[in-house]
Amino acid sequence: MPARTVNGFATFPLKQAALGLLVSEPKHGYELYQEFVEAFGPIWKAGRSKFYAALAALQEAGYLQSTTEPQEDRPPRKVYHITDTGRDAFTSWLYQPVTPTRAVRVEFIAKLRFFDLLGLPDAERLIDDQLEVCRSVLGEWERRDAETQAEHGDPFFGMVYDFRRMQAQFIIEWLNRCKTRIQKGVAP
Repeated sequence: MPARTVNGFATFPLKQAALGLLVSEPKHGYELYQEFVEAFGPIWKAGRSKFYAALAALQEAGYLQSTTEPQEDRPPRKVYHITDTGRDAFTSWLYQPVTPTRAVRVEFIAKLRFFDLLGLPDAERLIDDQLEVCRSVLGEWERRDAETQAEHGDPFFGMVYDFRRMQAQFIIEWLNRCKTRIQKGVAP
């Protein structure tokens, strides 16, 4: 699947979420959407039409297949099955840290949710990889702050870089807490 950033802003991985919800077993569209709302409601929201559009795009790309299941007194419904290509794409996405760091708020947390829902190993490895990314970002903001202060001395930009440094530091602290919880046997 292609990268999901536009001008430094993350787009949320609805297609990957749909794939992850199908890893365990095939499901029909409405069931998938309800499971998405239940499992990810506190993390992010997506309308039903957007979710169904993601399913259609995944099927068109070969990540999903569908069968038709008859229903009594109702039109038949589509049951979605993940393909090997879809499973590989989901797994590849799941184990990659996120960028930019603002994607931690939704995408990274969604990844941790999948580790919990699917009972998958190696959440600590993902956290360690994300910590590395965030430490690199923190170093970059510190470097830019020092350069800006040396070149311009504009106190406004000092506030901007201070905010960004503090945000990266908070994420690092939170990731370390997540890692500690996992080490103590608390699910991610």
